[in-house]
Amino acid sequence: MNWSKMLDAKVALVTGGGSGIGRATAQVFAEHGASVMVADVNGASAEQTVAGILAAGGDATFQQTDVGKMQDVERMVQQTVERYGRLDVVLSNAAGYQLGTATEISEADWDRTLDVCLKATWMIAHQAMPIMLRQETGAFIITGSVQALRGYTGHVAYQAAKGGLMALTRSLAADYAPKIRVNAILPGAVITGIAAHLNESQLDHMAKRCPLQRNSRPEEIGRVALFLASDMSSYVTGTSVIVDGGLTSVIKMD
Repeated sequence: MNWSKMLDAKVALVTGGGSGIGRATAQVFAEHGASVMVADVNGASAEQTVAGILAAGGDATFQQTDVGKMQDVERMVQQTVERYGRLDVVLSNAAGYQLGTATEISEADWDRTLDVCLKATWMIAHQAMPIMLRQETGAFIITGSVQALRGYTGHVAYQAAKGGLMALTRSLAADYAPKIRVNAILPGAVITGIAAHLNESQLDHMAKRCPLQRNSRPEEIGRVALFLASDMSSYVTGTSVIVDGGLTSVIKMD
């Protein structure tokens, strides 16, 4: 096995690929030989990701997609197969959410958060699994969160969605084994666009809460996705890999 090109000749679909973890993972996949369909609700951001991959000598295209809508998800998967002829790896990564407690958040914001952060992964599986089953192989990866494991104030809809993704990971893994492997990644604090509103002091406070004393870079999550997408994890399915610098392993008193 040539571990320098772990996804050589593979086709990968990455949602939320216009920024953050999605962009970094799309770049890592392309560096390791995959042709990548970059999907994002922000078409301009997805196009920028693709431009970067092409400039580095990789192969990628983009599809503007709202993963909260089944017709968009169906078109995204169809376009991937029409463009590349197959589908080997899926990273269901897109997220969009509103903060608030159960008494603060509106029904519309609850529904939209659950649509994008939970239902979308089912919709992608609904469209992608038949293709992978025909190929008799595939890796389906879900971006979860450590918020599936620990309570955080003011994140009721997001936490419900991420907790659901852990259960969905196990369910999909059971249903589609042995041909398709399904795993989740549970990141901790990752410096992405979502953290752009935080100042240096707030970012430092976040970093000090975990044993590694720093926040993650998106590409560090992308490399874990690469492991789960490749044959290096050929005997791994139905699990959630925590990538949080040790955050959930300790009780940190402020």
